[in-house]
Amino acid sequence: MRIGLVLLPLLMLAGCDTQAVQAKYRARQAAIDPPRLWSVELVPAQAGVKAVKICADSQITAGLDRPAVTAGDSYCRPIGEEVVSGEVRIQRCDMNGETWVATSAVRGDRGRDFIAAQSAEPLSGGEGYRQTRRYRLLGHCPEGWNIGDSTNQRGERVKGGSPLLAMIGG
Repeated sequence: MRIGLVLLPLLMLAGCDTQAVQAKYRARQAAIDPPRLWSVELVPAQAGVKAVKICADSQITAGLDRPAVTAGDSYCRPIGEEVVSGEVRIQRCDMNGETWVATSAVRGDRGRDFIAAQSAEPLSGGEGYRQTRRYRLLGHCPEGWNIGDSTNQRGERVKGGSPLLAMIGG
């Protein structure tokens, strides 16, 4: 019983310093794998669709050129191994019980500014889609942003776990 009385205040104090722990983690992460701010926009631009920004580490950045199939809140979960041939990636995936084939062809500098032309078609022969996105490195993430934070279509910050992350496989 006495040990519990000693541990309880320590556990309570540890919970109070969450912000300091998070700041320390962000500093350590920035030293190892500095997060960068990327802009993602449709090409050609579409009326009413704005570029979004995402704070990405190297793992998220590596996924920017992957084929990304989404429908509302659902995204296509990869099936099997991705096939890579030169600048083209091909991936089978499952979305809502249906198998799709998604492709992405990239041109440009993947480290600074590139374009990914993506397409997806369901194996059932239904209607697919094509979309081209431009990814541009903007620099450092804004103060206080964490890896995975992004903006929405209103330019508002969305804390990590955004649909954009699911879409790019981050």
